[in-house]
Amino acid sequence: MRKSILALSIATITSFGALAPVHASVENQLEQQALQAQEIEQTRFLRRAVEAGHWIMPQVMYDAMATRAIEDFNGDDLTVFYYSRPMNEQAQVVTGNNNSPYVHLYHDLAKHDAVVVELPEATNANAFFGTFLDSWHKPIADVGPDGEDKGAGGKYLLIGPNFKGEVPQGYFPIHYDTYRGYLSMRSLTATTSDEDMDRHVEYVQKIKVYPYGEKHKQTQHIDWFGKLYDATIKFDMSYWEVVNQRIQDEVIKADEKAFYGMMKSLGIEKGQEFNPTPEQVKFFEQATLQLHQEVQHDVATYAPRLWGDKAQWTLPVPRTMMTTEATYVDPSWNDYQSRGTTFYFYFAPPASLADSKSTTYIKNGHDENGLILNGDFDYQMTVQSDVPAKRFWSALTYSTHTGAYVIGADTVGIASNEPATVFNDDGTATLNWSANCEGKVNCMEVNKGEEFFLLFRLYGPETNFFNGQFVLNDLEKIDS
Repeated sequence: MRKSILALSIATITSFGALAPVHASVENQLEQQALQAQEIEQTRFLRRAVEAGHWIMPQVMYDAMATRAIEDFNGDDLTVFYYSRPMNEQAQVVTGNNNSPYVHLYHDLAKHDAVVVELPEATNANAFFGTFLDSWHKPIADVGPDGEDKGAGGKYLLIGPNFKGEVPQGYFPIHYDTYRGYLSMRSLTATTSDEDMDRHVEYVQKIKVYPYGEKHKQTQHIDWFGKLYDATIKFDMSYWEVVNQRIQDEVIKADEKAFYGMMKSLGIEKGQEFNPTPEQVKFFEQATLQLHQEVQHDVATYAPRLWGDKAQWTLPVPRTMMTTEATYVDPSWNDYQSRGTTFYFYFAPPASLADSKSTTYIKNGHDENGLILNGDFDYQMTVQSDVPAKRFWSALTYSTHTGAYVIGADTVGIASNEPATVFNDDGTATLNWSANCEGKVNCMEVNKGEEFFLLFRLYGPETNFFNGQFVLNDLEKIDS
């Protein structure tokens, strides 16, 4: 035992001596000491930047959505943004749904303490399904037939943190703990025919938005369709410029101050200038690259498998998203990493998320052998004829690099209710993924060298899905 302790002591002295030999001058020892301290500080800076970057990612995603909409399309915080037709690959929003067109509003409750949003009554031909959310993407209330107004429409009063008045009668009050937030809705129609889409546009035009206490002026409605709307996160130094802006502009979350402390150590603090040194800029850029690598990895791996070893399909997100109202905060823990990953590739969870049975999503980023899906290869999947969906099913493809539709893809998704979808004689449907879709049916384009993932949606899921009797087939890698 004494020999072991002695050997350890000698090893320790020898190791330290390699940095600061006994015979070294004081100047040399100070130089070595300074280098060691610098390495420790740099390592700590990078580690904190990556962790703080995970934590703040929902805010960065919100900023990407709101800023690009308002600045690139000459709108403001009272504008109604919408798609006049279902989205295509120019809609660079994360995991968008091309089966029904989106309608978005972005609020600034620091500029206006309260805002009125008037929604029209649902009809047999048109209705909205959507949710008011804060800038952390926490759902506050649903709208439409399944929401607060039960399809009757009406006036919603968005109430910011600075609002001091009494909540008037005749409004659905929506209380925000943040200054900024949004309303995300999908416009529900019988089909996506030109006739139904024209009726959808007329329905959207009935939405009114104006500051509370002011007389309504004409609401601006801006159509996104046919234009590039890039609402994806950029992983470069601009990430941290956005982070600083979000810290400056948004309400401090009192229960998460440890993360603000991490931000302070990086030079980002409310009320203070953000002036990183050239060396710090290099570390910030390095941190965003690492952060991007981590969330891309997590997209395919962080949610549990749905059917165990029977298939590669997973839930779209961890179950804790449903049990924490999409905050990932429990009385005992704060899963900021999963929250960051979720709002890298996802937005607008409904307030009824835990109880919703109208639509179910599942996700897959692997082939049948567990290998990551990559555009260098061709894949095929046979969708069974007995998919337990009362209405229809759809499969949509997204770039893991952005979380949005694959750039350049003519076909971003296939759905069982689309006339163009080809079925086999036995009722199954063979789906294909390839960088070259020529001659392939039901084919979704992917890009060479780019990883991708799928969301398979069941509209009106039935019992066989929930009890595990139905297991969706995996993707098979095929010879191109």
